[in-house]
Amino acid sequence: MRRTVVFVTLLALATPFAAAAAVRAQGDGTLSVRDLDGQITVRIWSKGGVIGRCDRCNLFLDERVVSEDELDPFVTGARGVDVDEDGAKERFIGRDLRWRVMDTPFRMVIRRGIDVDLSIVGKGRIAIQGTAPGGTFVLNGESHDVIPGVSFTAQLHPVPPIGP
Repeated sequence: MRRTVVFVTLLALATPFAAAAAVRAQGDGTLSVRDLDGQITVRIWSKGGVIGRCDRCNLFLDERVVSEDELDPFVTGARGVDVDEDGAKERFIGRDLRWRVMDTPFRMVIRRGIDVDLSIVGKGRIAIQGTAPGGTFVLNGESHDVIPGVSFTAQLHPVPPIGP
């Protein structure tokens, strides 16, 4: 039952993402991760977005560049801590965390993640390390792959257009 509620919630959160995917910026790449136990680092260089959840994890979100567009993440399940004293909360530790960051360059680090699910759109670089082979990911619209127990890095690059 809990998995069904989580799936429906993620689906509801992903609907705007799906709509935005049709009008995403040219050159944006995508990453979808399911059931990651381990860590992931994401650096989005231009305006991008992420929607995610975890059963338990340490989440760090910060601006990629200093600009007028302050990072304004929506996070539930944990109190945030202001790490760099800029008035914005960057570090979140807890159980059943859910988060969303939209339309801004950002850096996201998840450590000690248990059952992490997320979707990302943007231009940038990712590094994933599973604690053991297990979860799956889809990078830039390619086929599903199992997350290896070793670290690997990849670039988010344009997804080929769908349709005629």
